[in-house]
Amino acid sequence: MELRTPRLNLRLLESRDWAFFQQLNQNHIVMRYVAEVPDEQSLKTLFTSRIATWEKGQDNWLTFIIERRDNNEPIGLHGLKSSAQNPQQAELGFMLHPDFQGQGFALEATQAVIDLAIKTQNYSSLIATVTAGNNASLSLLKKLGFTHLNTLQKNYQIYETWYDDIILVLEAE
Repeated sequence: MELRTPRLNLRLLESRDWAFFQQLNQNHIVMRYVAEVPDEQSLKTLFTSRIATWEKGQDNWLTFIIERRDNNEPIGLHGLKSSAQNPQQAELGFMLHPDFQGQGFALEATQAVIDLAIKTQNYSSLIATVTAGNNASLSLLKKLGFTHLNTLQKNYQIYETWYDDIILVLEAE
């Protein structure tokens, strides 16, 4: 499975992508609003789960590596997490290397994943959780039509700091 946009290719994450996955997940700027930087063993376990076969309705991620079309350089990760509890809804998530933030790449990639989720996989809604303070992601998702569903106060801890989780939803039309 591959998604194409004018500037990007999104292809399924594969074992050959370990070095980039590791670099991205150990970058403190990227992880600031995502999670604590994991140790290598935890990261390998996470990576293995992300390259596993995906099936709609199971509790796992369909993970894409985002590459620039002009030079095939990896710039980020994007994905959908299916839910066994609610098979008509998926969670959307993405991470972009800091060198490529603020250039519209996340918007372009997210629109492609939304189209896949709603038009091809027939999800009725998408959920996104944004850690309070991550204003760039919040703004991007609102620009794409996500609306505020709920805010969970002091719901998520990264290192010693507790953050609110902002839950957004996009309903299929």
